[in-house]
Amino acid sequence: MSVEAAPDTDGQPLLFDIAAFASPRQGFERLCELIVDICDATMLGEPENFRFAASTLHLGSALLLESRSSALRYNRTPEHVARGLDHFQLVMYLGGGAEFIAGEHTFLQRAGDVSLINMSKPLLTREIPGDDGVVQVLSFMLPRPLLAPLFAAIENVPTIVVARREAAFGTLIGEHMLTLRRCATQLTQAERQAAAQSLAQLAAGGMEWRADNADPLPRLSQEALRTRIKRHIEENLGTDSLDVPNLCRRFALSRASLYRLFAPQSPASYIQQRRLHRAFAILVTPAFRPWRVIDVAIECQFSSDATFIRAFRREFGITPGEARERSLRTSNAPRDDHPAEPHPDAESARWVAQLTGAMPQLSTLRGDRKP
Repeated sequence: MSVEAAPDTDGQPLLFDIAAFASPRQGFERLCELIVDICDATMLGEPENFRFAASTLHLGSALLLESRSSALRYNRTPEHVARGLDHFQLVMYLGGGAEFIAGEHTFLQRAGDVSLINMSKPLLTREIPGDDGVVQVLSFMLPRPLLAPLFAAIENVPTIVVARREAAFGTLIGEHMLTLRRCATQLTQAERQAAAQSLAQLAAGGMEWRADNADPLPRLSQEALRTRIKRHIEENLGTDSLDVPNLCRRFALSRASLYRLFAPQSPASYIQQRRLHRAFAILVTPAFRPWRVIDVAIECQFSSDATFIRAFRREFGITPGEARERSLRTSNAPRDDHPAEPHPDAESARWVAQLTGAMPQLSTLRGDRKP
């Protein structure tokens, strides 16, 4: 892949420029103070020739960082890791490269390669300057909560995984990073957050890359992710914050990705269906018999009893009042006395049992309808 020259960084807040200090050594000392909680830095060239400038831009919860500098050695020790910053760093060298030492393994990153660095583990980095003596780096700091839902076991992510520039995926993610850098200042805050989430998904997908001497990382499958989201929905049906934007933020998904997981049903219709089944379980449980229909509607996050009754009838073919009335019928009535009727599903019944210790009278609500 081709590696671009750095664009003008106008529009991005300047993070640090060593030229603003009285001497390169004084500027370097200030740089070391700024990154003391992240790593230790050592110059690899002559102090009087040292240069360093960097700019940064927030992308919602992520951070875009670009720098041009003389070569440095960074040492992230166990003591630095213990200070709590455990983000992931997605890195591409636009000029020069680096040698990474993680435990007994050494990894070489050239200009145009892309690496995902797990900052919850120690790492020694020795930068290699380009022909012009400069190291130019584009990186994205991705917080762990942005990536955690995308892995089956995020604690097993290796210290570093490198995608080579000649590999198809290396080209794909590298071009994506460059495009995001070009467009970042033109995006709204909401668009920046969405872009960061998309980048995290792409980085997680790339964990099928095989690093030298590294085992492939088990990823969270689409089905496992869908199951995790549905479990979260089930645990929060009684809250008013259960909606598409909040689900996207919690699971680091774009709106389109979330909708694909639930297709052909929409996430909103799935949430309403689960609330209706919970409402059914409440209505047919003796412990909730004193509750009015409006009480059940409010508990299940419907704005009014009329809205609740319409939705309930569409789902079950009967009204909430009829569901409660039928639940009062004797459970030993002959089966042929009644047509097939709907019933709350087992998940809703378990929820009621946990809440009240009383099981819904499912035996009085015979039927073949599946939720």
